[in-house]
Amino acid sequence: MVDIIWGNGSKVLSTNSFVLNVTHRKDGNKNDYSDSEKITIISADLPGLPHNESNWNEEALKSCVIDAFLKCEVDGRDEAGVILGKVSHSGAGGY
Repeated sequence: MVDIIWGNGSKVLSTNSFVLNVTHRKDGNKNDYSDSEKITIISADLPGLPHNESNWNEEALKSCVIDAFLKCEVDGRDEAGVILGKVSHSGAGGY
């Protein structure tokens, strides 16, 4: 089972990373997650974000994640402790 966290996107850090204000954590997650986590996107299903990562830019990412309720399936952390995750918009009303 993969760890999953949900929350609202806030500050965009680069063309493929942002800060997630974590509001929900899946019961049974193996790891602990703080209320604010940096996320590097390894896979995305975000309406408005091009499928080809080479076409991503900070403005496009901002329009997709800022104030949006997002789901992040955690793939691990990099050497700096940043979450590597699969990010998508979460369904209406939650999870």
